[in-house]
Amino acid sequence: MTKIIYATTNPGKFNEVKKIFTHHNITIYSPMDFGKSIEVEETGSTLEENALLKAKAYIDIFPNDIIIADDTGVEVDALGGEPGIKVRRWKGYKMEDEEIIEHCLLRMTGIKEGSRGAQFHTVLAVAGPGKKIVYFDGVFKGQILQEPKKEREVGMPFWPIFFIPELNITLGELHHMPMEFQLLHPTHRELAVLKSLPYLVSMIQ
Repeated sequence: MTKIIYATTNPGKFNEVKKIFTHHNITIYSPMDFGKSIEVEETGSTLEENALLKAKAYIDIFPNDIIIADDTGVEVDALGGEPGIKVRRWKGYKMEDEEIIEHCLLRMTGIKEGSRGAQFHTVLAVAGPGKKIVYFDGVFKGQILQEPKKEREVGMPFWPIFFIPELNITLGELHHMPMEFQLLHPTHRELAVLKSLPYLVSMIQ
């Protein structure tokens, strides 16, 4: 039976999309469910290219299954769109979550509240047996706080500093709201997943 595998070993990412699939009665798996974990070097210059690299790497391991790979960038208006696709390597080397938070806030020192706009942008690459790779994307807008909130999620450094004005909560706080509330306010990755659902359903029927 063809399985849908979300090509990430990041538990935050996997849990974020799992609730969307579960709500639509679709089962997804992590590579870790099968004892598989690979490090894909993100050498692409765009989100699409990096998502493609991941999709190709995992389809080699799971050739008979459907692979969903993604790449996400954060674009801060006042920083000219930085860090873009280089969130984890913003300073030229692999950074930990707290260093990313500190670096972002330091770079934005002195920038007033009305000028701290930012957005998340996710691109999904969907691959399957005998199918060409198809892309779906999602964008989620907000603002960067001047101080981080206390909550943390490993692998999600922007969650405590990305503020959603219309909801008056951070992205991290959104993910701790009741499921019904979360489903009403899909994030960038979830929006991309929602766009992909009709295509995925057609692949597994």
